[in-house]
Amino acid sequence: MTCIDDRELDKVTYSSICLPCKHFQREAYSETGKKTCDAFPDGIPDEIWRGNNDHKKPYPGDHWIQFEHL
Repeated sequence: MTCIDDRELDKVTYSSICLPCKHFQREAYSETGKKTCDAFPDGIPDEIWRGNNDHKKPYPGDHWIQFEHL
C-alpha cells in the first residue's frame, strides 16, 4: 500500500480510516472531493477523516453505521 504524507497540508486529502471502508462514497469523492459516506451523508467529521477516531464504535450522528473494511 502506498502512503501519502499530507501532514503539512491544511486539508487532509487521504484518510486511512475512510478510504478502505465499504461505506465511503468513492465516486462522489473522486468527482467533487466531497467526503461523504452512508454514515455521514452530509460530510464525514474531521476527527474520523484525520484518523483520530477509527469509527469502529458508534459516533454521534452516524446512523448506527460504523467502519467496515472492503
